Parts: sequence; structure tokens; C-alpha cells
Amino acid sequence: MRLNIEDIPEDGLQEECDLRIILDEKEKPVVVHSILKIDKVGSRILIHGTAGAEIYLKCSRCLNEFTYPVDTTFLEEYVPVENNETERLETGHRDLDLSFYRNNEIDFAEVMREQVLLTVPLKPLCSLSCKGICPACGKDLNQGPCNCRRKGGDPRLAPLQKLRERMNKGKE
Repeated sequence: MRLNIEDIPEDGLQEECDLRIILDEKEKPVVVHSILKIDKVGSRILIHGTAGAEIYLKCSRCLNEFTYPVDTTFLEEYVPVENNETERLETGHRDLDLSFYRNNEIDFAEVMREQVLLTVPLKPLCSLSCKGICPACGKDLNQGPCNCRRKGGDPRLAPLQKLRERMNKGKE
């Protein structure tokens, strides 16, 4: 869905819509429900909105897929990119919160895609108590302990293991 800047009335515009967006080319589209309040101040466009969706992520511990609810509010400010400017835009630190539009149009699908991706955690977890997978055999430890025999532990911890054994002998 594209919005033509000239179609925004002086008192602003309110839109409620369901947009199908593609987060990853390998995945199927996600439907994002959004409520947007759009205001025009000169050539600047302010979009205050909410976005809600359910997306599928893979747990970073057990690698199982799970649904992750997205519910976010945002405020975006858009300014036009002049046709005579080069592709490389010079921005200062105060301009980092700005977004740009061309040809008097803003693509809402791209706005929603950006907002949803900003909510995705760097290391998604299916639950805080996820035990992950066994590093030796690969069994999902959430389904129970594995039967593999891990040989020793981390060799860097061997001096601590020896200290522990000496301390236990001293108690006897």
C-alpha cells in the first residue's frame, strides 16, 4: 500500500489496515494489523502508529519454531529526498531518526516491515526455561535428558575439578 503525500488533508489522516509483508524471502508473508495517524507539516510527514502481528521464529537454543507476538507503537518522521541530491545522503546525528520518501509516496508495507523487524530479539527463545539441545548428540533437552555419554567436561575447567576433589577428600 502506497500513500501519495498530496492526498493527506490538512487535519491529517487516520488509517486502519491489514498489510501482508514479507520479512524474509524464505518465509511466507505475515499479516500486520496497523492503525496509523498521519500528519503533514510542510513537506515533513509524521506517522504515529501501532503494529500487531504473529511471526514465526526459530529458538536460538533448541532450534524449534515458535510464534512470537509483535505489538509495537512507533513514531516515524519522513522528509523528501530532492531529485537533485545524490544517492548517498549525508546525515548528522540528529537526523538518524529521519526516514526519507521519494516521488511524493510512502510505502506502508516497508514501514510495517521495518517496525516488525525492530521488535525481533537478537536471540529469540521459545521460553525462558528452554534447555536447548545436547552438544554431543543433538537431542532436544526440553523433551528429557539424553542418553549419550559425554566424555569429560570442558578441559579448561580441569584444574577446578581437581580442586573440588581435594576439598571433598579433606571433608572425609
